[in-house]
Amino acid sequence: MRAGLLRDAITVLKPVLVETEYSGWKTEYENYLCTRAQVTHGSGNRRGNKVLEADEIFTTYTVQFVIRLYHRINPDMIIIHEGIKYRILDIDRQLPQQRIVITAEIISEPIHCEIKKIEL
Repeated sequence: MRAGLLRDAITVLKPVLVETEYSGWKTEYENYLCTRAQVTHGSGNRRGNKVLEADEIFTTYTVQFVIRLYHRINPDMIIIHEGIKYRILDIDRQLPQQRIVITAEIISEPIHCEIKKIEL
């Protein structure tokens, strides 16, 4: 593993079960790890691929993160890179190269925006 290729900072969030005020449980994420990674965009297409599923068109966007082997990562975690959240799809531990290759996709979240009324 070449350390000079680990140029980008990423944050890994782990899921934590939290009891709600009504004695229910919900999943929240807390910071688990901040590290350096080599980031590779899938197929060189930063715009993603259009997919039709359940009569809905959406864009799939995959990224590969390469980190050092000694980090403990599991598929339930979320990666944040440059303010964008990614869901882990695959974790490939490559022992001869002493690295972990993580394939992740962008998490599509609804955009919340405020509508301000302009008076004329």
